[in-house]
Amino acid sequence: MTSTNSTVELIRALNGSGQFADDNITLLTRIGSSKINDTYMADTTNGCRYFVKHHIADTDMDQQSCIKMFEAEVAGLSALQQTGAFRVPQTLGIVPVSDGAFLVTEYIQLQPLSDQKKFGQALAAMHLAKGPDKFGFHIDNHIGTTPQLNSWKESWVDFLYMRLKFQFDQAPFPEEAQRQAEQLLANLPTFFQDIPNIVPSIIHGDLWSGNCAADENGEPVVYDPAVYWGHNESELGIMRLFGRFSDELYEAYHAYIPKAPGFDKRAPIYELYHLVNHLNMFGVAYLGRCTHLLQIISDQLAQDMANK
Repeated sequence: MTSTNSTVELIRALNGSGQFADDNITLLTRIGSSKINDTYMADTTNGCRYFVKHHIADTDMDQQSCIKMFEAEVAGLSALQQTGAFRVPQTLGIVPVSDGAFLVTEYIQLQPLSDQKKFGQALAAMHLAKGPDKFGFHIDNHIGTTPQLNSWKESWVDFLYMRLKFQFDQAPFPEEAQRQAEQLLANLPTFFQDIPNIVPSIIHGDLWSGNCAADENGEPVVYDPAVYWGHNESELGIMRLFGRFSDELYEAYHAYIPKAPGFDKRAPIYELYHLVNHLNMFGVAYLGRCTHLLQIISDQLAQDMANK
């Protein structure tokens, strides 16, 4: 994503927002750019430093939608912070600008995640935090650029069905993959017969290796969430796909939250959600991996039916 404003114009917009009280940004340094956001490090006259995320409005997302997307992210960061399990960036505010919106947070000097055991323990603590007795979140959000529905559901299976169907309906599946996707939705309850009483856990929702790190003291940090209350196993789907996490992390995690019966059968479903989302965002490069997982799930269903 490339900003349509010059750095001078961005600084003027931020300084005019009132977010920095008597302080003013003097230097705005771009530190990242993607299809989703441009990111900056902002230095001020008083020697403070902030992290700034800029989302540019386009035909798919007008300015008001940019603001709502950041409001949902702030809500997610706050919910994660309340668990006390991880360090989570403090938010300063959201700044509307002519071509979109900014999200301003504290700047954390991030380091590589070296203590994966500590991260696994923190993740388990987060998932064990007490919350509502239903599944969803009080605000819809985004997973990448894709809207993510969070309507409250009493049943995890009903919530997961809603999530999967939303992704499947957008996916350019060939005929056989479409049939298998519909078969999965029709038989989704069978994957949860061994665990009828799922307790909602707070889920980061987009926990790949690019959305976690350590701070200057080595404490684990998480950011860029797509939060909801859901099944703890669903968190592990994107971690396995794009995580580069060690066995030590999973061992530490499962020491507190052991694998439930049927864990390995459900794992491909949770991976599939994120792969289909990538298919919908980035195109057919992800189609082969999606159809491969759909075939694995279809074979598992056939085997389970044969064993009845």
